[in-house]
Formats: sequence, C-alpha cells, structure tokens
Amino acid sequence: MRKLLIVLGSIIALFVLTIILVPVLFKDRIVSAVQTEIDNSVNANVNFELSKISISLLSNFPDLTLGVRDFSITGKETFEGDTLFSAKDFAVEMDIVAIIKGEPLNIKGIMLDQPLINILVLEDGSANYDITYPSENEETEAPSTSQEEFKFGIDHWEIKNGRINYYDQMYEVAISLTGVDHTGNGDFTQSVFDMQTKTTAEDFSFAYGGDVFVAHKTLEADLFLGMDMENMKFTFKDAKATLNDFHLNFDGYFAMPTDDYDMDINFATTDTEFKNVLSLVPGMYADGFDDLETKGEFDFSGYIKGIYSDTKMPGFAVDLVVRDAFVKAPDVPLPIEKIAMELHAKSESGDLKDGFLELKNFGLTIDKDRFTAQAVVNNFDSPIWELSMQGGLNLDIISKIEPSEDFKMGGIIKADINSKGSYVDVEQENYDKLITTGNLVMQNFSYAEKDAPDFTITNATMDFNPQSINLTALTGNYGKSDFTLNGSVSNYIAYAIDENAIIQGNMKLTSNLLDINEMMGVSEEDTTESSEDSTAMEVVVIPKTIDFTFDATAQTIKYDNFVMKNAVGQIQVKDGILTLDPMKVDMLGGSIKMAGVYNSQDEYEPKFNFRLDISQISIPETFKNVVTVQKFVPIAEKMEGKFSTDFTIGGLLTQEMIPDLASLSGGGLIKIAEAAVKDSKVIKGVTSLSKLDNTNEVKIKDMKVQAEIKDGRLSVKPFDVNMGKYKATIDGSTGLAGDIAYNLKVNVPTGSIGKAANTAISNLLGSNIEAVGSSVNLNFNIGGTYTDPRVQLGKTTTEGGSSVASSVKEQAVDKLNEEKEKLKAEVEEKAQAVKDSAKAELERKKKQAEEEAKKKAEEEKEKLKKKAKNKLKDMFGDGR
Repeated sequence: MRKLLIVLGSIIALFVLTIILVPVLFKDRIVSAVQTEIDNSVNANVNFELSKISISLLSNFPDLTLGVRDFSITGKETFEGDTLFSAKDFAVEMDIVAIIKGEPLNIKGIMLDQPLINILVLEDGSANYDITYPSENEETEAPSTSQEEFKFGIDHWEIKNGRINYYDQMYEVAISLTGVDHTGNGDFTQSVFDMQTKTTAEDFSFAYGGDVFVAHKTLEADLFLGMDMENMKFTFKDAKATLNDFHLNFDGYFAMPTDDYDMDINFATTDTEFKNVLSLVPGMYADGFDDLETKGEFDFSGYIKGIYSDTKMPGFAVDLVVRDAFVKAPDVPLPIEKIAMELHAKSESGDLKDGFLELKNFGLTIDKDRFTAQAVVNNFDSPIWELSMQGGLNLDIISKIEPSEDFKMGGIIKADINSKGSYVDVEQENYDKLITTGNLVMQNFSYAEKDAPDFTITNATMDFNPQSINLTALTGNYGKSDFTLNGSVSNYIAYAIDENAIIQGNMKLTSNLLDINEMMGVSEEDTTESSEDSTAMEVVVIPKTIDFTFDATAQTIKYDNFVMKNAVGQIQVKDGILTLDPMKVDMLGGSIKMAGVYNSQDEYEPKFNFRLDISQISIPETFKNVVTVQKFVPIAEKMEGKFSTDFTIGGLLTQEMIPDLASLSGGGLIKIAEAAVKDSKVIKGVTSLSKLDNTNEVKIKDMKVQAEIKDGRLSVKPFDVNMGKYKATIDGSTGLAGDIAYNLKVNVPTGSIGKAANTAISNLLGSNIEAVGSSVNLNFNIGGTYTDPRVQLGKTTTEGGSSVASSVKEQAVDKLNEEKEKLKAEVEEKAQAVKDSAKAELERKKKQAEEEAKKKAEEEKEKLKKKAKNKLKDMFGDGR
C-alpha cells in the first residue's frame, strides 16, 4: 500500500511539475511564433509588453493558454495613432500536444476582456482594418514562416463587456454597440459545420444615410447557423433577435460566393403586443416605460432577397400593421387610443425606381381630437407622392407619454393638408403642378430646451396652395422677446425636397421687444461688463438658400450694451447677404439710420459696408459703447455734447463678429452743434507750453469736420474750435496704436498773452512780440499718444502768414523747423509702422491661406478620418 501511495504521489508530483514546467520550457517558442506571424502578416502597430505575457496549462487544461494584458493594434499612415483594436486581457488557447511535438501551433479558442473595436471606412474606400500585406507578395515569395508555424482550428470564442463602433462613409452606415457580451463555438477545421453564437449588448444604435433608425436600445441575438466555408454560404437554422422588447425571428441564408452578396432572408415577429413595438420609439425605453398601460396588437414581417453589389440592390418588402392600440401613462390624465396603421413598403426587383410605399388608415385619438393620415409614394429614385393629413394633436399629452430630459413641447396643432406631385416637376420647376392645399393651425404651442429661452406661439394660421404658404397673425415669444409675423412663403415644396432649392418669402415683423442678447445666450451681467462693440460670439452665417424680405418694426431692441428704440426698416436676406434698406432706430440720445450690407458668403472673412446717417447722439455714450470711437477718437472721453454725421464705413469682421479695425475704410462729414472738451492732457500740454490763460477748456460750436478712415488711421481736415477766448484750427490723424499726429494753430492777440508770456516768446523769437501787430498765430505740433502727448511749438506767424522773427529769430525758427521735421518724421514713422503692421498682418493671412490651400489635398484623408471618428457621437449622442 505504501509503495502504491509513493508511486501515485510521484505520478501526481510529476504531473504537477509538468504543468508548471511546460509553459516555461515552450514560452520562447510560442512568443517567437506569435511575433513572426505579426511581422509577416500585419501592417500595423501591434502593442504589447513581454512582461505582460503569461502562459498557463491550468486555465484550460489540457490546452495551453497564452494571455496578454493591455494589448492593442493601432494604424499607420492615414490611420496613424488610431486604435483599431484593444483589450484589457487577450487570451488564446493552443493545442499542447502540437507544441510538444513541434507541429504548427493550433489555435483553438480566443477570449477577450473589455475589448474595443473601431472600424472606419472612409469615402475613398480606404479602411483602417486593411492591415494585412498584399497577397501578391505571398504568390511571389516562398511560403512564410507564419504558414509553417500557425494553423487556426478555432472551436470557441468569448467577448466580455466589449465596445464596437463601425462607420462606413462610403455607404453611410453607422453602428454602435456598448456593453457587448458574446460567446460562440464551431469547428473551423471543417469546411461544413454548425456554429452557435449568443450576443447581448446594453446599448445598440444604427444609422443609415445620416438618419438614426435605432437609438440606444438593448440587443440580444441567438444564432444557430449552418456554415459552408467553401461556398461561403451561411444558413439560418434557428435565429432570434430581441431589440428592447421587440422580438424577431429569421430564416433563409446569406452567401458571399464572390465579391457580391447573395441573400434570401425572411423575418417576422413572434410577439404581437403593441407595447413591444412601442419600445422601439426613441426615448420610450426609459424609466417609467414598464408602468405604461397599453393594449392592442401588431404584425411585422418582411424579406430581403437577391444580390447586393456596387450596382445591384436586393429586393425587399416590409409590412407593419397596428390594430386598435391604446397607451396611457400613470401621470397623464388622457390616453392615446384607437391607434391604427397599415404600412407596406417594397421593391421586388431591388431597383429604387420600382419602390412603393403605402401608409393607410393611420390614426390616433387624444380626448376628442382625432388625427389621421394617408400616403402613397412610388419610385424611390424620383418620388411621386400623394398624401393627406387631417385632425389635431395635443402635444401636452404626447410629451408626457414620451418625456425627454432635453426638451419639452406643448400646445395644439390642427391640420388639414393634401399634397400631390412628383420630384420631376420639382427638378423642372413646374411648381404649379405640385398640388398642395389645406391649412395648419397652432394654438399655445411651446418648445423649451436646456440653456435656451422658451419659444411659444400663441396663435398661428397657415394656408397652403401650390405656390405659397400664407401666414396670418403668427404671434409668439422667444424668451423676453415678442413678435408678430404675417406674410407668405413660396417655393417651399422644392426647398423641402431639394437641399439646393431657394425658399422665398415676404414677411412683416412687429415687436415690442427684441432681446438679441438673450437670443445669443448672453446674460445681462455680460452686457453690463462689456465695453466693446459686440459681445463675443461666432460668425453668423446667412444661408444662401433663403431669399426673404422683412418689413420690421420694433419698439425696443437690446443688443450688447445698446438699447434701441422705435426701430423701423426693411431687412433683406439673400445669397448669404443681409441688407438693411434702410433701418432707423433711436439710440444714444439721438437717432441712427443705417443702410448697407453684412456679407457672410466667405464665413472665414465676413465683411460689412454701411452708410450711417447719425443725428444728435450723445458723445459720452458713444465713446462708452463703441470701441471704434475709443480707438480712433480717444479725446471723445473728455467731451460733452452731441454730434451728427453722414458717414460711410466698411471692412472685415473677426470670427467673434468684432470689426477688424486695421481693415476699416470710409469717411464722411461729422457735425457738432455744440460741445466742450475738459481736462484733456493734450490741451493741458498746449497751455503749459504757451503760458496762455483760460485755454484748458475747448468749446465747439457749429463745427463740421471732414474725416477719413484708411490704412489704420483716422484723419481729419482742418476745423476751427475755441480755446478759451482764442480761436484755434486743428488737423491731423490718430492711429490704431494710439499714436497721434496733429497740428494746432492758435490765434492770439498780442496784448492778451500776458507780460510773462510776451517776454518768453519775444526772447524765443529774438524780437519784441508786441511790435509785430495786433495778433500772432502760435503753431503747435502734437505727437506721442493721447495719454502721453508731446507738444512742441512750431513756426509762429502773423495773421497774414508772414514770419515775425528777425535774422536771430530765423535761426530759432530753423531750430523749430528742425524739431518739427524730426517730430513729423517720428509721426510718419509710427504711422508707417501701423501701415506696415496692418500690411504684414494681411500678408500673413494671405500666406497662411496659401499654405492651407497647399495642405488641403494632403489633409483630406485626415479630415475624413476625423469626420468619421466624430460622426457616431454626432448621430447617437451619449447615453440611452
């Protein structure tokens, strides 16, 4: 007995030792074979660390298990850095006998834990999964090591908590699955065998052609398939799928004998409860769905039969019938009842021209309101339609039955609309043949969503005819703003069908308040703190497919810091251009009439050009709110009074819709009836140098100034002002950099200068200033900046313009002229610097645009790739 125990113990010890040692002894060979296979067949970055590779006989004895943690495959070239596949744990089962005998490694099973699979196919057909080397290399080269080292006899596989994204830009197909658990088994060493799979997904979404057909639904699929690998034909022996509570059975086959797909698949529901089909409605499968009270039945069936290829589509048919259904939510007072529908769609040949769709007997009742609809569409390639709808819908009830966290709707919509026509008539612009008649009435319609003002329509009536929609007395609110619209819209049928068609309209808009800030999502605090022309925002792009004219009247308009009153004018929107022709408003203590255009045809360089007829607006308020005045007329900060002007201005706008000051050009006549300038550093500088009394205040009366904006500077021609009791003449310019270059001529009666001033100027000029006549002109050159001005005395002349200096004085004047020339050179240098800066900026933008154009072709695939990566999120959003 003892010997027996010793023998058994020895055998067990040897067996355990073998289990421990075999993985160690053969690890190098296995890893080497795997690495050789990767090097010979995969054109991608395969990422793993040797320290995270494990080999064990215990997990799936007697087979050996090769495990890799944190494994991933990323693309090269076009898909550089993009993840095609990754997994927290990736395990492969291998035949230990083949390893011991030195035979090719036989892979029998694959297990994936938390895998991510991202499949992208771009518009040009390139795909991120195409990572194998071209097959012609295999034909010309000797058999690869991988063929000798590997063979695949997979008979089972498993996925735990996986995530799969598929987006094909060529065919506009998108699929997203998360929380995927999958198991399968089948003997792939055989050419004909049976395969069984079981799949569940917590979240499944599907879109085609940019339209989402399935959004955030649970999915289960159990398939029992007959596999014919030689003919690539797969027969559905037992196939079931469940989408939320909607159950579907399949039979038939799917084959890929060539590059084309051959199929003959029938499908039908196994359950007929109306609640099951209701679970497919977007938003319905949420908290509270199980509490819905429903009744009614439905039938759903169809088939797909024929060849699918680049030139062919398989035939298909879909039939859905709902009978006497009913839905009521616990917290909704009224149910939706008498729900019925018959929907039939088919194309037996698969040709879209043979497509046929019929919707009949559609109807539902809410309280006493019954809504019905019928439609027939022939030829999906160039549709011919006939449809009608009648009745009312209570959106308050519907929104409670299908609640959404993102938005809420309410109100009553009543319709009686009939339409008949063909897309051929749309293309040929035979709109008189598109027979559409009826009316639509909205009462207390409301729409509210997060982070946006509430939108309501108190009442609206629309009458339809083939040519136009006539809108009478649409009244409503958008947040604090109110509006009343009436008029007509034409070419609406073409616009609804053809994305390039232009919709036309003539409307009359009246309002007591239009709060543009609220519409743009700007708070009152933001506008209070802002001191710029407009609150920062994105470029407003005017659609090129809209041709509308509005005759607008608004009692109050709020925009940025501006409050505009009594706005009246015409607004035209056409070809991506908004035209005011003209618009008159009361603001800033006066009135402004604007005529001109905002052009967004190039959204990267929007531009504007306006003529402003301004009458008696406040100078302090204008300086406070208009950044253009702050930059070009800084002295306005110290001015009191009002001004008028007839001014034309144009230029570019930044991407924040703020004027690009360096690009501005324009000019006009500025008129000031009466104003005053106090406490200006420029005037104080003149007073300090001249020693003149009572010159710290400049008074303006009946002044007219010819001004021009060009190359980043505002220039003014000579104009007269009063400095205390002296007459003065000013001309010059202000630059964007804050630099100033002005000439100031002050006419001073010699007896008024004062003894000290007479003596100072006489000594400077070398002659007795009192002896030159009744008055002199003191010419000052003003440079530097407005906040740090530099004032110098220039040439002093008599009233007639002749010099008042002797030969000694001429020397002094020469010195002054020299200083003047120096100052002028400095001013010109600064002005040129501003011009050069503006020119350099334009050149930089031009060069940047050229470089971007050169890179466009190279970046096209990158753009397509980014578009593909973001499209799933754009279509499906986040969450269920």
